[in-house]
This record gives sequence, structure tokens and C-alpha cells, in this order.
Amino acid sequence: MLITKRIHQVRNKILRKIFDTPVFTIPSELAYKEAVEQHTHKLPVLTPNDSQIVKTLKQEGIFITSLEALNISSTPSVLASVKKILPTLRNVLPSNKQEFALHASNAQIIEHPELFLWGLEDRLLDITENYIGLPISYHGVYFRKDLANDVKIKSRLWHIDTEDRCVFKIIIYLHDVSEGNGPFQYISKPLTALLSNSLGYKHGYLQDKTVEPIIPQSEWISCTGAAGTVILVDTGSIFHRGKVPENSDRFALFYDYSSREPKYPYYCKSSLPQKDLLTLMPRLSTHQQDCLWGVD
Repeated sequence: MLITKRIHQVRNKILRKIFDTPVFTIPSELAYKEAVEQHTHKLPVLTPNDSQIVKTLKQEGIFITSLEALNISSTPSVLASVKKILPTLRNVLPSNKQEFALHASNAQIIEHPELFLWGLEDRLLDITENYIGLPISYHGVYFRKDLANDVKIKSRLWHIDTEDRCVFKIIIYLHDVSEGNGPFQYISKPLTALLSNSLGYKHGYLQDKTVEPIIPQSEWISCTGAAGTVILVDTGSIFHRGKVPENSDRFALFYDYSSREPKYPYYCKSSLPQKDLLTLMPRLSTHQQDCLWGVD
């Protein structure tokens, strides 16, 4: 398992170096801009409220709302499934001292498919497509438990997701999240640009000691909120991290999206294996099936 993971990491590193050479990047960016322009007239029509969501996302990279305000019909069944899985996930313990996040199993998600299917609601797909500007791929859901421990690595450090030009996520808090419960944190778009330019940032994780001399802590924005808070965010446009929970574990749902032709496709994956995705296909419309990442 560890050997396979290491092989994939080395492969991805080599592929990235190749893809980042001008012979690849210049034609790729030109093709991307042309594709966005051609797709403009094919974008789904949005309600005024959803158009405002997209407008705010394009301006700020983030939009915060609630499950109540979104008012999606399948939300009650999602919350009912959360209540069934949550007690089990609470009792799952990390396998090593460096582990900082645990997830509901594939079997649990398939047993409660409404968790996965919520991310394929047509309205959410339409909002995402209007934001990304291209046909989209849905990568699935992660029912995540972030542990209240001192581990500060990977997604707990400042970073920008780079697998695509727009990396769209929907985060749902499953309990009240205060400053001490591991809120999602971000740095505004203008200050992200300042930090990125100052460091010549391309990808990877940044320690606080690297960020703070350029962007002081007073400019780090914590997304606190009550249970049911929903964060729509382009994690490919702003520096962000999950703050380390101090008072208690944080439980949240993460829904992931990209374009269908991401910049670095080898970094993309589905939250479920193909065999599980195939069991869900009969429940999906043709459009929803087209949006699934990970089905050949």
C-alpha cells in the first residue's frame, strides 16, 4: 500500500514537471480560454438568487449560506443519514499519531446514498457549472471527522488547490463550529495574490511562520457558524486551510467538483470506487451521469 502510494506520488511529480513546461502550458491555456468562451452561451439559466451566489464567488472566491437558505428538497434525508452514521464515526480512533482526519467508509456512504446524491442536485450542478464556466465533474462526498489534536500537516497548513483552474467545494458544518472547533480559514483574494506573488508560490503547503510576515493573523478569516452552515468556495483561487480543532472534533461534509478536463487530471479522484458508482447510476439522470468523475 505504502509502496503503491509512493509510486503514484513520484509519477505525479514527474507528470507535473512535464505539464508545467511551456510546450504544454501555452497550448493548454489557449484551449482552456477558448473552451470557456464557447461554453458561455450553453450555461444553465439561474435564478436571481443563484446568480448572486455565482457573482459573489467570482468576486471573493467564497460564499457562505445555510442549508435552510439553500432549501434543497433532499436535505432532510441527508441530515437523517448523518444522524445514523455520526455515532459510529465519533467512536472511530486514528491508527497513528500523525492522523488528523477520519472519514465515513465507502460502505456507509453506499448504505446511505442520499449523502452522495445530494451533491448531484441539479441546482448545485447548475451553480457550479456557471461558476467554473465549463461542463463539470462531480468527485463525490467526504463525511469527515477532523480530530482535536496537535497535528499540523497537509490541509491544516496554508495552501491553494491546484488540480484544476477552479476547484469547487461545498462544505457543510454538522455542528456549531466556533474558533476553537476547527473552522475553515481563508485569506482574501487580493491578499492571496499578494502572498502568492511575494513567495513565487506554485503549489504545496505553507507554515504560519512563512505566511505571517506577509499576511498578519488579523487578516486570516475564520468561517465560524452554526450547524447547517454551508460554505461554497473555490479552493483553487484563495489560500485556505482547516484550522486545528482545539475544543472538540469537527464533523463536516465535503462535496468536490472540477471541470471535466482538469489542469492536472492525475490528481483527481472520486470519493467512491467505480463499482460503487455503477450501483448508483440507475438513480441518476443522463446529465447527472455525465457529471460523475470516475466512471469509464
